[in-house]
Amino acid sequence: MSVIFGKCHFNNKPIANDELSVMQTRLNHWQADNKGIWINNNVGLGHLMLYNTTPSLTEVLPYHHDGPKLTITADARIDNRDELFGKLGIPAIEKTTIPDSILILKAYEKFGERCTEHLIGDFAFAIWDSNKQQLFCARDQMGVKPFFYYTGADFFAFASEKKGIMAIEGVDLAINKQFLFNQLVFPPEQATDTTLYEHIKKLPPAYTLVLNLTNGHRKLQRYWDLDAETETRFATKAEYHEGLLYHFEQAVQCRSLSHYNVGVELSGGMDSSAITGVANNYLKTQEKNLITFSNTLSDDVDNPEITKLDERRYIDAVLEFNNIKDFVYVTQTAFDNLIDELNFAIEVNDGLERWNPLWQLPLKKSAMEHGVRTLLSGFPGDELVTYRGKYYFMDYLDKGQYLKYFLAKKKYPGFNKVEPFIPHGIKYQYSKLKRSLNVGTHERVKQSFETFNVPDHYRKHLRDCIWLDPVYQQQFKSYRHLQRYRLLKPQVNHRLEAETRFGIYFKTEPRFPMADIRLTQFYLSMPNEYKYEGELTRTFYRNTVSKYLPDMLMKRNDKYGSIAPFLSVNKRITTDEVKNLIKQSPEVAFLSKERFDGFDSPYTPGNSKKDKPYPPVEVLLWLIKNKDKIADL
Repeated sequence: MSVIFGKCHFNNKPIANDELSVMQTRLNHWQADNKGIWINNNVGLGHLMLYNTTPSLTEVLPYHHDGPKLTITADARIDNRDELFGKLGIPAIEKTTIPDSILILKAYEKFGERCTEHLIGDFAFAIWDSNKQQLFCARDQMGVKPFFYYTGADFFAFASEKKGIMAIEGVDLAINKQFLFNQLVFPPEQATDTTLYEHIKKLPPAYTLVLNLTNGHRKLQRYWDLDAETETRFATKAEYHEGLLYHFEQAVQCRSLSHYNVGVELSGGMDSSAITGVANNYLKTQEKNLITFSNTLSDDVDNPEITKLDERRYIDAVLEFNNIKDFVYVTQTAFDNLIDELNFAIEVNDGLERWNPLWQLPLKKSAMEHGVRTLLSGFPGDELVTYRGKYYFMDYLDKGQYLKYFLAKKKYPGFNKVEPFIPHGIKYQYSKLKRSLNVGTHERVKQSFETFNVPDHYRKHLRDCIWLDPVYQQQFKSYRHLQRYRLLKPQVNHRLEAETRFGIYFKTEPRFPMADIRLTQFYLSMPNEYKYEGELTRTFYRNTVSKYLPDMLMKRNDKYGSIAPFLSVNKRITTDEVKNLIKQSPEVAFLSKERFDGFDSPYTPGNSKKDKPYPPVEVLLWLIKNKDKIADL
């Protein structure tokens, strides 16, 4: 894992070394293993290295290839290396030493702007093509690796974290009001290309950006999508099991390559437990041991209301089944005080962001303490590969079985069965009208509208990032399109990216086998009936990976989550604490209303969306720290 950054001048003004140094200094808060800057006239690229894979130990970035006049900086892990070696004609003797960044550069040299169509893995990179006078930028298909960029009147800049761009003198940090109001009122939904700052953008997942410095032209282009039209047909059901198992094992194994210790976030659920089994078996062939990290309760907790939610018995069963001796029970939060924890999140996110994986902090902190630089995660298995078949009846609609569709029992609340028959445009306009009139709006949201005096325009467009998303608009086209949306919805990308950003602080790279595009495409293309068969949830998946799961896991049909350590800690912010915060800042005194009578932490169990306080506590903290930026709200 690495951090990348760079800057280009449109007016052919040379880049001064201190222009990149100031970015590098701000980004190197985690003390990188190596660092580098490359400058050629009006273009400069930078890199901060975290050694992880064996080839990365000798990798030097930015790398300049003088022949084709190409220079690359990259934060990348390429998983289809063997396939690329064949396509690029690389001699076998180089296969064990050539780093992923050079593979990317060679792919660009051969395939040009279509090189990303040949890359599988997690990556964000920028290539300066001197012959074409253009900067080619790309982000991986699922958006695991962050890529922020800024376009000013005279320059273009990019970085893995917003702080790299914010360090540049003269950057316009005007607040994106729509983003802020979304965060105040309905934070689960933010567009994948926006940030808190109007002029700092994100390169969306599966997109490339080409910037031509000769004419200033900028081109954004999507290069990948999940295929929701094709169905894979095999002769027997066993072949689907074999295919799914093969892709699952490959997804775990290619993400278990590291020169350092490899860990896994073991929650006791189906996804992380199966990943643990595969990774453990694979690492043994490499004469390495897997280390597991699990959020669980300390032994002195005996409150039955809390202990019933603990996953320790399932975690223990997985450890015993795999004979794993190196395990860590995480029983304490990373910070003693929730305010400090949320302030840390604001620092990591350079302001407000959609996702704050705070329950991840103690896991990543512990991983760093144990020399782990690769931390495997079971996310986002629930979104597709181990999807529970929640709206299985959509398959009846695909087959024209309308009576079965309307009579089918819903396993979970939500989803109006008439909805697929209503044109998307009508639903969108109706949604905007309801928000404008406060019709059907939850009382807490109404209070936020009133407290912050949210203008009607921003109310109407609170959920535009969802309504205007083409993938969302197609979700009712078929059952597969619904599944496709589950994986590609903004919330998934936001968490993947957030975990990577938080990982930088602890010099640990999160890796997500369940986000492997070969695995997800295979599962999506399977016959739909296999995805919701059986009385137990995830029946097909659990049978596929049964050799990696103890009997206790094969029989379980529930999941409590991995927040156990936080349930026994007093993480509630009291009314007095809120009042003290507000007293520090008269400009936000309008927040001191009865509805802020105590703030529940993100760890509080049982909170539905409608019960959570508005705004989230971190928003309140940010508002207090940035009084001058909210005067015109």
